[in-house]
Amino acid sequence: MNRKTVSIIMQTADRTRMAQVTVPREMRAGDLIKTSTRRWALAFGMNYQIANISTGQLLLPDDTLSSDKVRDGDTLMLQPLATHGTA
Repeated sequence: MNRKTVSIIMQTADRTRMAQVTVPREMRAGDLIKTSTRRWALAFGMNYQIANISTGQLLLPDDTLSSDKVRDGDTLMLQPLATHGTA
């Protein structure tokens, strides 16, 4: 097992898109969001967050995929971020 990388399953919240990927542990959740939204051509201008559905933990954009947050085989879900407009 290579401890510098982690193999995960990425999927969208509606489960229409899914991919098994191996990424560097030093990758930040924000970079994984950008890569996934580009690759899957998701809605422009929408904000997303990542939840590790294997553990129930939300990953903040600056969080890395460290072993205390993400393990091999975990499923990470790309979820639209609820934002509220101003009046």
